[in-house]
Amino acid sequence: MSMLAVPIIAMLALALSLIFFIIVLIISTRHKIRITVVESQFQATELLIANLQSAYEQLQLDNKNLLIKHEKASLENIQVSKQLEHRIKALQSHVNEQQVAMEQLQVGQGEDKFYSRAIKLAKKGAEIDEIVSECELPRAEAEMLLSVYQRTSRS
Repeated sequence: MSMLAVPIIAMLALALSLIFFIIVLIISTRHKIRITVVESQFQATELLIANLQSAYEQLQLDNKNLLIKHEKASLENIQVSKQLEHRIKALQSHVNEQQVAMEQLQVGQGEDKFYSRAIKLAKKGAEIDEIVSECELPRAEAEMLLSVYQRTSRS
């Protein structure tokens, strides 16, 4: 080998080393860029997970508050229903009492008609037998009516 060949081989070795170094540098730079991208994606994912956890916790809290409100509303509805049932029963009782009173009044009005007719007859001076037959009153009541109205007409 000639003397010239050694520097050429050295130059070639140096050039190859330089090329190899440049290739390693380029690959390293690309890997650093990829690592940076992956790291930023990882940080974004961590931030997203933190936001999702926060939103999940807020939803759980909202859900718990809604359940509490629902339970309160249910209790209020039960109480109102019981009060309404009590009022309905009281009103039904009152209606029944009113119906009984109306029936008693209707029965009483039928009897009052007879007494009103008997009083009119007594005022006109009708006889006991006439009052008893027309008004369907017992004889004793007809006699009492006659005696009362004969006294008032004399006075």
